[in-house]
Amino acid sequence: MSMTRILFSLSFFFLSFFLTPVFAQELETVVSTQFDAATIVKGYTLESSDTIMRLGIRPETLNVSTRVDVKTLDPSLMQDTLASFVQDPNNPVSPPVLLGNIYLFDILNKESYDGSDFFFLEIKYPQEQTNDQDLHGRRRIFFFNGVKSVWEELPSEDSPDTKSVRALIHLPYARLAIFEDQIPEIGEASWYGYEGCDCAASPDYPQGTSLLVTSISDPTKSVTVRVNDYGPDRTVFPDRIIDLDKTAFAKLAPLGAGVIQVQVTLLP
Repeated sequence: MSMTRILFSLSFFFLSFFLTPVFAQELETVVSTQFDAATIVKGYTLESSDTIMRLGIRPETLNVSTRVDVKTLDPSLMQDTLASFVQDPNNPVSPPVLLGNIYLFDILNKESYDGSDFFFLEIKYPQEQTNDQDLHGRRRIFFFNGVKSVWEELPSEDSPDTKSVRALIHLPYARLAIFEDQIPEIGEASWYGYEGCDCAASPDYPQGTSLLVTSISDPTKSVTVRVNDYGPDRTVFPDRIIDLDKTAFAKLAPLGAGVIQVQVTLLP
């Protein structure tokens, strides 16, 4: 079963469950829930104190009674770990940016979880991102690998419709957060034969967006294009930020150049 189908099948599973913060200080808020035998059989969804993060524990995923903590952490508590993205070879274009708070969940009795089933995670976009109209890069859930001291990506589903990011995890303890890919302005442009128009494919901007593309080697050459397709695939071509129709590309360089360095600017 695909991850997307699992995520959607779990949507109905979330139950209203009142949780009381049991400890709070300026930079950290903890919500604790006791899972007894009846709760384990039933399954529950836990929610962070700010209602942004939810942890779904399916029926009988836990084996014996345990307390489960969900913490909301101010980012300053882990500020020194955020630089771990700078040297990350999996993010060659630009390091992701932290959005909102950091969350931690902990199954205190580790014997209660044998790792055979998964937990469901959902983190909503921070409130300031749900109201603005700016374009944003892809959002993903990361967890902090304490052994390697780096933030690592979880396979995530970014859902602008629900304004949240969802993922599955097989760990009894994790520090989690949403990170957003920055939309790069400078990178490689390739070309393709499409409709003979000033148009382009972009991995970042939606169809209908107008962009100004300028040659880095000759800033006097630029072309205004309209996005009408998706691409190039950044997992295959990590440095390419736009794919120009050959008509548009020819206004910046000979087609024989193949790939050139450009700057891409969003137009109103």
